[in-house]
Amino acid sequence: MSGQPKNTGFSAKDPDSPSGFSFWESKHWVPTQDAVVVGAGIVGMNAALALRKRHPSWTISIVDRAPIGSASTRNAGFACFGSPSELLDDWKQMGPDATLAMVEMRWKGLLALRDTWGDKAIAYRACGAVEAFTDPDLHAEAKDFLPVLNQQLAPIMGREVFAETTANQSGLRELCGSISSPLEGDVDTARMIASMRSALAPAGIQWLAGMSIESVEAAPEGWSLATPHGVLNASRVFLATNALASDLVPVDVGPVPNMVLVSQPLPELRLTSTVHHDRGYVYAREVDGRILIGGGRQWDCQDPGESEERLVAWAQRHIQGAEAFATAHRWTGQLGVGSMRLPIVQEVKPGLYVGVRLGGMGVAIGTHIGQSMAGLA
Repeated sequence: MSGQPKNTGFSAKDPDSPSGFSFWESKHWVPTQDAVVVGAGIVGMNAALALRKRHPSWTISIVDRAPIGSASTRNAGFACFGSPSELLDDWKQMGPDATLAMVEMRWKGLLALRDTWGDKAIAYRACGAVEAFTDPDLHAEAKDFLPVLNQQLAPIMGREVFAETTANQSGLRELCGSISSPLEGDVDTARMIASMRSALAPAGIQWLAGMSIESVEAAPEGWSLATPHGVLNASRVFLATNALASDLVPVDVGPVPNMVLVSQPLPELRLTSTVHHDRGYVYAREVDGRILIGGGRQWDCQDPGESEERLVAWAQRHIQGAEAFATAHRWTGQLGVGSMRLPIVQEVKPGLYVGVRLGGMGVAIGTHIGQSMAGLA
C-alpha cells in the first residue's frame, strides 16, 4: 500500500452494527439515571415533570423511539370523556360504578390538563360535542338512558352533562337525532406536546429522541434498558408506551390501529363542535378549515382503503360543506386497549412502573395517569 493516499483501500465491515455509547455520551448523556421514563408523550412527560417536583435531586431522562413527536402527536386532539351511546355500552358491560369511576377519571384528567398547562398553551377550544345518530334504535335507547346518566354524572361535573339538540345547529345533516354536551372540546395536539416538551429542559430533564427500547431487564442496582446504540441503566423505570407496553413487560394492553384523515380546505364547511358517532367509533372535528375524521373500527373493514372510503363517505353525507372532501393527510395511530377499559397504573416489579391502556382517551387522562404513575415511586 506504499504510495497510496492515506485511508484508501479499506472496506467497511458491518457499519450498521451497534457501536456502543462513547465515553463522552456515557459520562454526560447516559450515565446511570435515578429514573428513566420510556415514552415522550402526554403520560411520559407529565410523569417526568411530576417526578422532578417530588425529587429535585434525581437525574431523569425521557426516551422515545420517534425522531420527532411521539405516539401522542398521532392522536386526533379530542378533549372528551365519552358520548351517551359509548357510555351506555360501558354501562352494560362494566356496570354503573366502574363506568362512573372511568368518566370521573377522564373529567378530572381534562381539568388537570387544562390547569397544569393552560388553555392557551394547548389551544383548548371549548366548542362542545355532538353525538350524531343514524340508527333510530340506538338513538332511542340513548335518549331513554339520558335521565339516569345525567343524574349520576351531575355530582361529578356539577351540572347537566347531556341534552337532546338539533343537528343542523352544529353543521350536521341527514341524522335521525343528536345529543350534545357543552363540556367537551378539542386541542391542537402539536401545540400541546410542544408546551409539555418546552418544560423539560428548564426542569433538568433530558429527552433522548429516536432511541427505541428493545428490552428491560433487572440489574444489580436497578434496571438495564437495551437500545440499538447501547445499554441504559436506571434505578427506576417508568413505562409510558401505552399500546406497546406489552412488548417490554407482561401487561394487559395491546395496539389497535386507528385511521385518521384530514381533508383539503373546505370553504363551505360549517362544523361548530366536535362529533362522535356510533358509540364513539367514528369521530370528526374542524381543524384549520378542514375536516378531521377518524376511527371506523366497528365496520371491520378488510383493508385501509375500504376504511378510508367509508370515513370519507360519512363526512360527505353528514357534514355540511364536506361534499368535496378529498384526503390531504392520512395516518394511523395505535390505541392502547385490553380486556378491561380502565387504565393500568401500577408497580409491576420493584422499581418498574407502568401507566398504560388509555383506550383512545390520552388527551383526557394522560396528564392524570402520568402524575399518578410518578406518585407510585
